Amino acid sequence: MDQLITLRTLPVSALMQKEFHVIKGSCTVAEALQIMKRSKESGLIVEPRNEDDCYGIVTEKDILEKVIDPGEDVYRDPWNTPVFHIMSKPVISVNPSLRIKYALRLMKRTNIRRLTVMENNKILGLLNMTDVLHAVEELPVHDDHVAL
Repeated sequence: MDQLITLRTLPVSALMQKEFHVIKGSCTVAEALQIMKRSKESGLIVEPRNEDDCYGIVTEKDILEKVIDPGEDVYRDPWNTPVFHIMSKPVISVNPSLRIKYALRLMKRTNIRRLTVMENNKILGLLNMTDVLHAVEELPVHDDHVAL
């Protein structure tokens, strides 16, 4: 239990993914899917179009809900639909020193699965719920507890 408490109080920088892809909004959904497949990432950062714009994010969920099965009488071609038509924007970002427990609460409250970690308007990494779950899986097992 102490390890879990320690994990929850770590800064997000300790668990964030430091390698991530940034794409242009003009990139097609099909191109974004290929990048996701190659990099084994479930979301890609979309760069701002100009200095007055903000970052966006396109996720597997965005593609499934807005392109693959957007609803009746709606058709989007992944080879001709630019990412900026389906991305989520603006991204919700946190400071690298924010504790994991507060990042998780923010994700829960805003119904998102990933946060960008930013400092001085620069993206340093991404933190998603899966990163936290993997860290919990790596915690040592106590004799009186079942392993995860």
